[in-house]
Amino acid sequence: MYVYILHTETRRTKLKRIINKISVMALCVTLSINTVAYAGVLDTITESPQENTQADNETSPASTPETTTETAAPAVTAETYSKTSFSDINGHWAKSWIEKSVKMGFVSGYEDGTFKPDRTITRAEFSKLINNALNTNKKASINFTDVGGKDWFYEEIQKSVASGFFSGYENNTFRPSNPIKREEAAKVVSSAIATGGIEGEGATLLSDYGTIQEWAKISVNSVYNKGYILGYPEGTYRPSKALTRAEAVKIIYEIIENENIELGFNITNYNEAYSSAVVVGDLNILDSVGTGNVTLKNIVVLGDIVVSATRISSIQLTDVKARSIIVTDGSNPVKIICNDNVSISATKLPSAAIIQRIGSNVNI
Repeated sequence: MYVYILHTETRRTKLKRIINKISVMALCVTLSINTVAYAGVLDTITESPQENTQADNETSPASTPETTTETAAPAVTAETYSKTSFSDINGHWAKSWIEKSVKMGFVSGYEDGTFKPDRTITRAEFSKLINNALNTNKKASINFTDVGGKDWFYEEIQKSVASGFFSGYENNTFRPSNPIKREEAAKVVSSAIATGGIEGEGATLLSDYGTIQEWAKISVNSVYNKGYILGYPEGTYRPSKALTRAEAVKIIYEIIENENIELGFNITNYNEAYSSAVVVGDLNILDSVGTGNVTLKNIVVLGDIVVSATRISSIQLTDVKARSIIVTDGSNPVKIICNDNVSISATKLPSAAIIQRIGSNVNI
């Protein structure tokens, strides 16, 4: 019996040892398999992407002579690759502006996966770009001889004319396929930004300032003072140089970032003052202002100033641009006082209304 028990225990011990050996071998095999299976994952986790460890030093274009150091953009994920990554912008000075602008949604690339940053941009394309960025919707009636109703840019030009960005040429052409020049771009940009109270010498100290056309000089100086279109390192402006897609994107992106842009605005309070804004759409002065006075200063209205207030005493305008001012009450004796730098293309006023031109550079 004793022998049997000993023999039984011996067999159990051997069996246990065999099981332990098998378990150890199985564990080794499992570890070996897992090491192979997860090697790629481990490499992915432990290896830092190159773009996240290197600074992306970019030099701004000649139109903006300062040198800036941009932090590299985060790695583009698969789901956003088609929207923000292009095969021809790596190392380009405008890469970060292009990627941010594409994410904003006002510009896109080409079907072949390129952006073509150094290609010149046409007047029609620039119209579409600024319309997209500012969400303009109003349309003007146009009859340019070189713009047809079936052209892809027809509605874009309607919008840009309605907003006061473009007006066309004296021979009733728009020249949509012409590359837009820097001085023309400055004229467009100055129509879309608040320029009141900005001091500076503008581009007057640049060596080729005299080559800028007279109709563009005020705009060039205003846009220069706000830093949107500057000169070249050698001290020139090159007003006739065509704008590139990269330059256009940078300019418009910075407008969106720096201007106070409102999608329509209502003035409702007694003696309300409203200043320093770009209103996309109409600026409405409502009847709730009562018999008070409204003050507008440093305002751009990419639409109309519509006065539905029936008892308002006066509207003070300083550094104001708008397509038109409309007073809806036919018997309203409102007084419109124009101080410096007022530009309103059209008016629709009752006979009782009074326009006072007090300041300089008043066009109403």
